[in-house]
Amino acid sequence: MKKNKIIKWKVKKSILKTGDYKLNNHIASKISKKGFKKIIKHYTDITPQNIKKILKKNKKFWASFKGEGVDLGGGVGCVSSVVAQSPENKKIYCLDAVENAVKKCHPIVKNEILKKNAHKVISVIGDFDNINLPTSSVDFCFAWESLHHSNNVTKTLKEAKRITKNNGKILIIDRAHKNSTSNKEIRRMLNVVYSQDFLKRNWLPQNKIFTRKQNGEHEYRFKEWKKFFKNAKLNILESFILKEKVKKNKNYKNDEGLKEYFVNFKFGGFEKKKVMYLLGVVK
Repeated sequence: MKKNKIIKWKVKKSILKTGDYKLNNHIASKISKKGFKKIIKHYTDITPQNIKKILKKNKKFWASFKGEGVDLGGGVGCVSSVVAQSPENKKIYCLDAVENAVKKCHPIVKNEILKKNAHKVISVIGDFDNINLPTSSVDFCFAWESLHHSNNVTKTLKEAKRITKNNGKILIIDRAHKNSTSNKEIRRMLNVVYSQDFLKRNWLPQNKIFTRKQNGEHEYRFKEWKKFFKNAKLNILESFILKEKVKKNKNYKNDEGLKEYFVNFKFGGFEKKKVMYLLGVVK
C-alpha cells in the first residue's frame, strides 16, 4: 500500500452539516498550507513528544498498543503517528470524518513523525459509528479527545468493541467533570459563545455567533463516562487523571476517587486536565 493512500468509508450525511465538521474542515484546509509545526500547534496544541509522555504515564496503557488498531476520530494523525513509532505496533487505521484533515494534513504529519514508516498509519475518511472492518479484527482502539464529540457514546463504544478482539483494549483520553457538577453548569458551558479572537484565529467571520454546543461539544461527568462503559459492557482496568500545573488545578480534587498526577507541559484543551481510561474487551 502506498504510504499516503486515502481510504474512504461511509460518513453519515448529517455529520457533514454540523458546525464542528464545517469548522474543522475549514481549519484543516487553511492550516495544511502552513506546515507541520503550525498544524500541530493549531489542531492539537501538544507536541508529539508530550503525547508519548502522556501515553507512557501508565505502563499498561503503552503496552496495549500492540498489533493492529484503530484511532477513533484521529484528527490530523498526530497521535496515531506517535503510537505507530512503537515497534510493537503493526498498523493503525486513523479514522476521521473531516475530509481535509485526512487528505491535506495526514501526509504532512505522518511523513514528519514516522519518516519511512509512514505506511504504518492508514488514513481513513470515515464515521466512527460505522467502521468498515470485520468483527474482532483489531487488537486495540483508542480515542484522544474525540469521544466527547460523539452524539451517542455508547453506540460508538459498542462499534469499537465489535471490531476489537476478545481480551483486546480500548483506550480513552478525554475530559470529565466532577459528579457534583450541576446540569445548570453543564448547560452554561455548552452555551458559551466563542470570542472574536477565537473566530479570527480560526478564519471565521467576526460577527458570527458560534457556541460550544454548535461546535459539537458535550460535557460529561465521571458518572456518565462510567455509564457509557457499563452500557457497552466494557470493563475499566485502569483510570486516572493528568493535570497541567496551572493555578486552576492547584487545589482540584475529583469526586470519583481517581488518582491525580501533574505534568510539566501544555495539554491543549480548555480544562487543562484529562481523564484516562483503559478498558478491557470481553466477548
